[in-house]
Amino acid sequence: MKKWSHAWLAFMAVKRLEDKKQDLNETDLKHVESLISWFMSHKDGVAQGAWFPDELIKDMADKHVLKFAPADKAPAGTVSIPPEKLRALPSEYLIFRYGKDSPVRHQAFNVVDKNDNLPDRCESLAEAVVDQLKVQEYEDKGSPVSPTDNQVALWLFMLSHYIADAHVPVHCDGRQFSKGKNIHGMLEKAWDDEIKKYYRLNKQKTRFLYNIEGYPAPARDFTSDKAYQQSFLKAVADELDKRKFDSSFGKDNKNVWDFMNAVCHNSYLISYRFFPPGYGPDNVTSKNWKDLAPPPGFTLYQLSTAVLADAIDSISRVWFRVWRRYETWEKKKKNKLESID
Repeated sequence: MKKWSHAWLAFMAVKRLEDKKQDLNETDLKHVESLISWFMSHKDGVAQGAWFPDELIKDMADKHVLKFAPADKAPAGTVSIPPEKLRALPSEYLIFRYGKDSPVRHQAFNVVDKNDNLPDRCESLAEAVVDQLKVQEYEDKGSPVSPTDNQVALWLFMLSHYIADAHVPVHCDGRQFSKGKNIHGMLEKAWDDEIKKYYRLNKQKTRFLYNIEGYPAPARDFTSDKAYQQSFLKAVADELDKRKFDSSFGKDNKNVWDFMNAVCHNSYLISYRFFPPGYGPDNVTSKNWKDLAPPPGFTLYQLSTAVLADAIDSISRVWFRVWRRYETWEKKKKNKLESID
């Protein structure tokens, strides 16, 4: 994804937590309120921080992807995964629902390159955020080894970047859609252009302009703008509005690594639904790329709604669980110290 898409997804993940407070028990509500308050104190760094993986670190070749191919199309020597080992996502996820009708759903599939490690990157960043918060709590204020809030925020924003990338179908598809007409770039540009069209940006300071609640300010009146009513951004908002917030990672997904593998598996499936078997960088063009799926079809509107809504949901789940894990540790530490006193 591109810069403004990554920043917007991070903001919408926090907004999702705020909008769904009624779904939380008393303990989880306290964690969410704490996370939202902390985020709002650091939100000016979202666009820049979430973009560092592409702009500065540039580890796109392996840490932003986990690419698969049907077993009969995969390079020799790669490990085959039987279809029954495909990881499930929470049932409300659109990429999970759409993936059930993928033409490769019941075929074995292989990891194309053993060096691809997007789930590992997400797991390591999630652990790093918790660890840094623990060090910050443990060390005296001003300690030279204690991370600052801005450093913790940077890691959290970078984490959202990699989580979002797992939802991009072409990041999980062994066909090289960055080559040829760069369909990969066209797809991500379509999302970024839509966000820039409907939200107010301060490009000089690399951030959104904010509404009174502190979230990206709309560039139009969403309630009356007819074009927005037809946008996939409106469909994303509607989809998330009807979903309850649930912090589960889905059946048998015990940690961030499991969860991101599940996302990548299902992103691979919907990529083959949008770009059916037989298509690749040599025959997908700037003219036909949006209309390749056979009846009943699978449109760019549907794909975009699924990718963006599920990415927002995933970021909110991972961030919430990371934050809850730290605050649970912090509470136990304080209780232990109080019992000693």
